[in-house]
Amino acid sequence: MQLNYNLDTSKNIITMARCIRTRNLEVYHKQRYGGNDLSNAKVLCETCRTVALTYGASGKAPPEFTKETKNAALKRARNQCECTWSGGCH
Repeated sequence: MQLNYNLDTSKNIITMARCIRTRNLEVYHKQRYGGNDLSNAKVLCETCRTVALTYGASGKAPPEFTKETKNAALKRARNQCECTWSGGCH
């Protein structure tokens, strides 16, 4: 697996820039009540999604994105996971 790192020379640390997975991608809501348009859509792989803070949270699920919004989100993300969290999911 190829890893994608950034070097922060001001702090002498290496951080994960972005997950590089391109399989098992799904479009999820950034905010539960943030609407159903492209600005609230985020592409995540299965692994990154399971460590997201809202994964499995109780409460009403937002309506599903339209096929057009899902396709636009995948295109914007270049069919790659958009996760930039460095908490160990990638």
